[in-house]
Amino acid sequence: MINPAQYSMWNSGVPRPYLKALAPEDMLTEAEGVRVRDAGGRWYLDGRSGLWNTTLGYSNQRVKEAIKNQIDRLPFANSYGYGRPAEVTHECANALVAQLPDGIDWIRFASNGAQAVETAVQLSRFLRLRHGHPERSAVFAMWDGFHGQGPGAGMVTGVSYLHHHTGPMLPGIHHAPGPFSSPNADGVSEMERAISEFGPERVTAVIVEPIIGEGGHILSNEYLGSLARFCRAHDIHLIFDEIVTGMGRVGAFTRAEQIPEVTPDIITLGKGITSGYVPMSAVAIHDRLYQQLHDNTTGEFALSVGSTNDGHAVAAAAALAVIDVLTKDGVLENVRQRSADLVTGLGKLQARHPEITAIRCQGLMCGLEFGDEDGAPWAPSAANKLRLALESRGVLSSSLRVAPNLMLMPPLVVTEADVAEIVEALDGAITDVKAGRHPESGFAKAMG
Repeated sequence: MINPAQYSMWNSGVPRPYLKALAPEDMLTEAEGVRVRDAGGRWYLDGRSGLWNTTLGYSNQRVKEAIKNQIDRLPFANSYGYGRPAEVTHECANALVAQLPDGIDWIRFASNGAQAVETAVQLSRFLRLRHGHPERSAVFAMWDGFHGQGPGAGMVTGVSYLHHHTGPMLPGIHHAPGPFSSPNADGVSEMERAISEFGPERVTAVIVEPIIGEGGHILSNEYLGSLARFCRAHDIHLIFDEIVTGMGRVGAFTRAEQIPEVTPDIITLGKGITSGYVPMSAVAIHDRLYQQLHDNTTGEFALSVGSTNDGHAVAAAAALAVIDVLTKDGVLENVRQRSADLVTGLGKLQARHPEITAIRCQGLMCGLEFGDEDGAPWAPSAANKLRLALESRGVLSSSLRVAPNLMLMPPLVVTEADVAEIVEALDGAITDVKAGRHPESGFAKAMG
């Protein structure tokens, strides 16, 4: 077993019990299709797509070949400095825009989801300053929404424990309850009410996940439509954080295109943009904002945000290949079919296990909620035990700290048989937890 003192790879999200229990055979060493293998030789069906990002599985040859070819041809160029981006990055931006809602015509590449969120917020505030409205700096987000970690994205994230870990963070951020935690009986959402009470003239942007990653809560078309009209009426920028939902996860390139008459001002993309093979994210903006960005009414100065690897040539080649696969290989249709299979299978499980109190699925993004017979929700620790029991049966999933939920986010290329395997393993895992049976590995015991 590895001595914690010899464990040089530090991760602030990994507690010491994990390190004490970690054995060499627990490390992942290989992957094929939708499965990963640990050093001990056991294969797992990756029902969480890595960190929700290996959307095409681990063996997509088109993406791999694109990466190899780009490394041989031009291993580095970026889109941040000196005005000479890689040709492939320009091609990637054009290909991506072609799949986005009408009016979303401009792309700025970044390196991860948190950076994309921070860039979107900075862009909104920059436009207010540029056009003489410094009082419009407040940003509203949703409690339980997740937008990344760090002093900027972590503050936008509506998970309060992130707000106090390191002292002062990005100021001017406000949160309102979502419709899943605060019903709007009078027809006015808590978000709209909170902004109205605060003063819309002081607000620059609202950022929401159209499906909340922390629990899979699907914001309805009616809710998002009302919010979009409210924002437009008050000249508030509407930002859709589609880091998770974008690039095919919901059976379309974006969740935005599935919502009638709603076009956000800014969309952030990440996770599956390269199928997780290399880091990348993107900020996509509406043409009306782009024109404001280059409107010289208050003088010429540029929005200076970015980093060395933004628009990286190899990442752009990977993303271009992903877009090609999504548009030509029937992946989006597979997502819709496998989603139907998964919903049917989970419904049958719910009939056998009333502990499943809610099933929320859109495409291959599924949140499951659990509770006891008396109606009390499971503690997050119970959901984590279920995750470990499911892992012991050969399927990886995600459990969440802020709610008694299990998230299933399998690769978009799973087969009907893969979905059946996930459902069967979950059936056994729930039975194990109810019977008090726990995985035998030291790792599972430490984390349980």
